[in-house]
This record gives sequence, structure tokens and C-alpha cells, in this order.
Amino acid sequence: MHDRNQAGFVAGPGSAGFSRFTSLGNREGSVTTVHLGPTALHETAHHLSLFVEGLRDYSVVTLSPDGTIMSWNAGAAAIKGYEADEVVGRHFSLFYTPADIAAGKPALALQEAAAKGRFEVTGPRVRKDGGVFSANVVVTPIVAEDGRLLGFGKITRDVSDRVAAADRLTMNESRLQALVDTVLDTLVDGLIIIDRTGRVQVYNRACEKLFGYDSAEVVGNNVKMLMPPNIEREHDQYLINYQTTGVRKIIGISREVVGQRKDGSTFPMHLAVGETTHLGEPIYVGIIRDLSERNQVESQLRQSQKMEAVGQLTGGLAHDFNNILMLISVNVEALLDQEFPARTRERLEQIEKSASRAAELTQQLLAYSRRQALQPRLTDLNELVFATSKLLGRTLGEHIEIEAILADDLWITNVDRTQLETSLVNLSLNARDAMPRGGQLLIETRNVILDQDYVSQNPDVAAGAYAMLAVTDTGSGIPPDALEKVFEPFFTTKEVGRGTGLGLSMVYGFIKQSNGHIKVYSELNRGTSIKMYLPRADGTVDAQPVANAASLATGTERLLVVEDNADVRARVCEILRDLGYTVDEAADGVAGLAQCENAQPPYDLLLTDVVMPGPIGGKALADAVSSRWPDTPIVFMSGYTEDAITHQGRLDAGVRLLAKPFRRHELAQMIRQALDERGSSPGAP
Repeated sequence: MHDRNQAGFVAGPGSAGFSRFTSLGNREGSVTTVHLGPTALHETAHHLSLFVEGLRDYSVVTLSPDGTIMSWNAGAAAIKGYEADEVVGRHFSLFYTPADIAAGKPALALQEAAAKGRFEVTGPRVRKDGGVFSANVVVTPIVAEDGRLLGFGKITRDVSDRVAAADRLTMNESRLQALVDTVLDTLVDGLIIIDRTGRVQVYNRACEKLFGYDSAEVVGNNVKMLMPPNIEREHDQYLINYQTTGVRKIIGISREVVGQRKDGSTFPMHLAVGETTHLGEPIYVGIIRDLSERNQVESQLRQSQKMEAVGQLTGGLAHDFNNILMLISVNVEALLDQEFPARTRERLEQIEKSASRAAELTQQLLAYSRRQALQPRLTDLNELVFATSKLLGRTLGEHIEIEAILADDLWITNVDRTQLETSLVNLSLNARDAMPRGGQLLIETRNVILDQDYVSQNPDVAAGAYAMLAVTDTGSGIPPDALEKVFEPFFTTKEVGRGTGLGLSMVYGFIKQSNGHIKVYSELNRGTSIKMYLPRADGTVDAQPVANAASLATGTERLLVVEDNADVRARVCEILRDLGYTVDEAADGVAGLAQCENAQPPYDLLLTDVVMPGPIGGKALADAVSSRWPDTPIVFMSGYTEDAITHQGRLDAGVRLLAKPFRRHELAQMIRQALDERGSSPGAP
């Protein structure tokens, strides 16, 4: 009878226990059997015994069916530290760790070897000195030709160096992967990797913020889920065309496209796509940058440039145009003091109204371009709403129901009260026009803190405390495509002839010039809410004098009028003389300063234009007079100041300005007030 083991030799009768040598080939099921004669068999067995005994890098042992060690070669002694007489007859679990013994791994190894014809594992083994090493172990059954299990052959190799190298490689790969993951997660820009079919393989944290999807929701799905429907079809075609023709339309090319978030909203993004291969397959790497903020900044820059252009144009025209309107207004006003037939008087009143309307349009353009000279003062918005609501009740009509919700302890704000009143009226008139069949108008005040989260979405405003004034209607609303244009000059949703398109642009310019913020919310057929935010200010609101246009303030003081426009100068001087004043006049700053130097005693008041030709303009003249005759009050008049007497569009404290064109009673009141305040406040700017 012959016994064949799985290692490639057969044990049987004879001095060496072998009757034939069987070689197992490399291919599964390929067996070559070599029959040997007695002499050759003896020599082969001897050679094989010497070969096994001489192996130093391999532990070759035989085990009984129950795992008892039957033989022990020199390699086993070298690797495990035991001599043959120390281990033969002992169970091979001697070399296992306590944890593996407790888990029953020695018995499992023999069971699997017997059942499957082979067992192989790499794991820890214990040497005689207690040291643990990494071992590659192969156990094969030794089976007799009649199928009886005679025992096991066990080959062990010390692979500690290989395992340590693999562990180092794994550790390095883990560190590299951790580094890559960290880089991907800390990238400001989004990074997406897709395969040739468009399935997402990598989706970093920046993409989660951009699109609103978690990584688990995207990876494995087609990248088209991040695109609007109209772009999905284009993407498929681009990818197919590139893979079939090699023509690049998106690969290797940066372009601006539109992405779609999880909530269905879209946003502009810059997309750069590159190509590489992984495991022989093409993959596409996309770098994504959100362009929303950049586009918003560019839009704001365009808006600023537009305002600058309008401002330059308006400023260039405003000075001369307002002088012309000034002449029309004061002359018509003088004519209306006389007796005329009713029809002639009606025409004069129409001229006066047209001149006022023209002056209003010029002022609105200056307001939009932030070129008007504001006169801010501490203002209680609740008191302003209460005062203005009386006018609104008469102006809007009975079909509009007005309601006011005013906050208690509302913060004070420093604002040009007149301009804010005009803004409130303009917004209310717009609301009325949006409710031709009637509706509700709500005017609301509230204290508001605009935090950094709000500022991040609205970069044109500074974080801080604001007093809010809101005007809300229940009208037709503003179409979505018109919302971003509502503040542009000459843009209007009203029918031709019903609006200039300057009302909202004037409000916008005024609020921005006041360091405030304005926001529009609107839904079609639901209504519109416009919220104005004005910075909180400290202080107490003073009572304001009430102008009396019916009686003109007069006086007998001596005044100097400096104005380069001869017609305007003559008319202003005429009005002042009619009011009882003694008036001298000069055509420019040089002549005005000379007359001041020659006046004895000094003039009681200087009334000067701001923008004049020559080396000495209105501001320079005022500075000279103020330094030499500090008790002389100064009043400026101008249709456009060119920032000569303003800082960031605001008049300095103590500066008095008559904006052209002005009415006779406004001139009389300003002059009288300046003269009366000589002892209580500085007259110079």
C-alpha cells in the first residue's frame, strides 16, 4: 500500500518509506508520476530527506492526525528556537498565541486542511523565547491511497520583514489617503471625479456646501443630477462626442455653466474639466467654483459705474440747468404777485408747476447717483411716519387703507429728514399705483440687527444696528425678471406716461448715500414689501421749527451776494432788497473777497454760490471770510455742489445750503435764520 501526501511525495514500503515519486505540476489537475526502482527509490528518499533537513528558511514538520508533532527539521529549529527533542510528541498549538488558542484556530486549521486539501494563513506565531513573529503557514493532509488520513505536512516561513514592509506600505497608503481626503475636504473649490459613464466617484465637502447634497447621495449616481434639465442633454452629447471623436468641447476647457442645488435653485459656476486614467479607464476631474459672489460684485461694480456715469452727466447739467430753472421760478413767482386775467394766471401757474417738476427730476437724478447734498439730523422714524401719514391719507385716496405698526423704543437715526419723507411718499405712491382697485398699505418700523450671516448674503451692507422703515402693499407685485432692475434709473413697470422710472432709483441712491440698506421682496398678485435700513445713532431728537410761507421774514442788515450767473444774481439781489436788506453783489470769488476787505463795517452775511469760475470758488471764499471775519454768517446756494461743501455727500455741521432752484420764502427764511443765529452758533462752515 502506498501513502500520498499533498506536497508531492508518496510514502510507502521500503527503507526510506517511498515507492514512487509523484510531481504535482503548476496547472490544476496536472499530475506526473515517476515510477522508481528499489535502488533509485532509496537514493531519492535519501536525497529528499537531506533536502528537507537542510532547509534553513522553511520549517518543515509532520503532524499526526490530532496535531502532534512527528518530525522536526533544522529550519524549524532555526525559525522557532526549539530543538527536535523539545517539541516532537507535543501538540503544534505550542506555536500559537494564547488568543488564537482560545479561538480554536489550531483545530480549525487541521479541519480545513483535511476538508479542502490545503490550508494557508499568514499570522502571528510564538517562538521558544516568547517572541512573536509573522509566519506564512501551509498545512496539507497526508492521505493513504485508500483515503485514510495519516497526518499532515506543515511548512512555515518567517515573513516578518515582508509583513512589516506591507504594514509600512499600508500605513503610508493610509496616511496618503488621509492626506488626500484632508486636502479634498479643505479645498475651497468643489471637486468631482466621474467615470466614463458619468457616474460620480469623488465628491468633496465643498461640493456638499455648493449643491446641498451629502456625498452619500451623489457618489455612484450620474453627475447630471447636479445640472438643470436643459444642460443634462448637452452634457451627455459632449461626453459621447468626445469619447467617439476626441473633439474637446468641455474637456480641458474652462467655462461658466449653471449648477442646480438639491432644493432646485440654480447658481452660476466656473467649471474646469481635466482627463486622466485609473486602472486603464478614463476618468474626468472637475473643479467647480461658485461665481454667485463674483457676479454679484461685478453687478455692483456695473451699478457703481452706471451711477458714476449718471452722476457725471447729471452734475454737469445740474448747475446750469438749475440756474435756468431758478430764473424761471423766481420770475414766474414775481409775476404771480401781480394782477393778470384768469387765463394768463393759469398759464403762469402751469409754468411754475413745470419748473418745479423739472427741478424734482434733476434732484432725483442727483439722488440716484448719490450726488445730492444731504442735511442729516437726528430723526425719530415713528414721528416722521406719524407726520407723513396725514399727507398720505389725503394723497392716496379713500380706496387705500393705511395701517402703521410702530415699534416701541425705536432707535434714533441720523438722516436727511426731508429726503426720507420724500422717499416714504414715493414708495407709498408706487404702492397705490399697484393697487388700482384698492388695498392695504402697511408702514412699519422696527429695530433690527443685521448680523454677519445676513451680510455674507448682502455684501453691500455693514453688520450692525439699524432702524428699519418698511412699506408693504397688497398689490399686483413685481415680476421676478424685473426685480433686479427696479432700482435702475428710468426703469418702470408702469404704462407709458405714468412714471419716469426715477422714484425707486432716487430712494435707492438716498438710502445708500445715508450708509443704509434697502431690500425689495415681492410676489406676483400678493404684493410688495420694501424695507429701508438706516444706521442707529445716539442722541436726542430736537424739535424742528415750522416754516411759515405765508409771511416773509424781512430785515435791514447789509448783505453780500456772490454769484457768477448775472441773471440769477440780479434776481436774488432784487428779492433781498424787496425784503428790506441792503445788498452788494460780486460776479466771482476774487471780486467778492475784495469787497469783503473793503467793507466797513464787515458785512452782516455772505450769500455765495458754490461752483464758480476763477481761482476762488465759493468754498474758498467762505473759508477766507470765516477766518478773517468769524462772526459773519455764510449761506451757500447751489444747484450742484461737486462735493465742495460736503463729505461723503453730507453737509458739515453748521453749513447752510439753499438748493437751487429755491423759492422766495425759502430764501427769506434761510437768511433771517442765519442772521438770528449769529450769537448762538457759528456761521462759517
